[in-house]
Amino acid sequence: MDQLKLLYLIPVDLGFSPEGGIYSPEQIRIIYSLKHFVAENASTARKMLKKCGYPHPLQEVEIVEFNEHTRAMPETMADVKKMLTDVPVCGLMSEAGMPCVADPGHEVVRLAHELKIKVVPLHGPSSIMQALVASGLNGQQFVFHGYLPVKTEFRKSKLRELQVQAQKSNYTHIFMEAPYRSNQILQDIVSVLSDLISLCVACEIGTPEEYIETKKIGQWKKSLPDLHKKRCIFCISA
Repeated sequence: MDQLKLLYLIPVDLGFSPEGGIYSPEQIRIIYSLKHFVAENASTARKMLKKCGYPHPLQEVEIVEFNEHTRAMPETMADVKKMLTDVPVCGLMSEAGMPCVADPGHEVVRLAHELKIKVVPLHGPSSIMQALVASGLNGQQFVFHGYLPVKTEFRKSKLRELQVQAQKSNYTHIFMEAPYRSNQILQDIVSVLSDLISLCVACEIGTPEEYIETKKIGQWKKSLPDLHKKRCIFCISA
């Protein structure tokens, strides 16, 4: 009988670990049993392993780095496939939060399904879901859009499109931005959207600097927070 192969989806803290860490005893047991990982960032993965008291020498750990820069390299996917095929149990780690949301890890999971490998998600922090539940906006119907276009004119066009969708459906629309562009996208949001649209700004979730506030665009225009180099999630709804 073939041995069951497993791929564990391992959450990573959002930049700050509370006392006792983010993992349950059972999750710690699973992580300690692994020596092979696919990670968005190898350095972050090693730091997280060290932080949770990983008992094995880190130089013995195999990590294949799979991210937006390496995913297009044929040898990267070949290395991932070899690990999934040759090793009975592997782990997948994101840069922060849950794997596969706003990172390319979903391609690894899809490959695991194609290879008939059992995928096991471990519960953990998700800045996207935490922003939604703290926003006071519609949590029954929502859409996550990831990152909006980088170029200003395309980003503003996308914001107008999201406003129309929100007004038609009352869905909550969620998106994020690179920390160094957080102030710029906030300026774009308040300059493009109607004063009656609700906006939640949720930044540095899960850290001591956490800030979450929901107001109408018209209210935001009176005073904007400084989001420079802050990791932010934005939620809008009609």
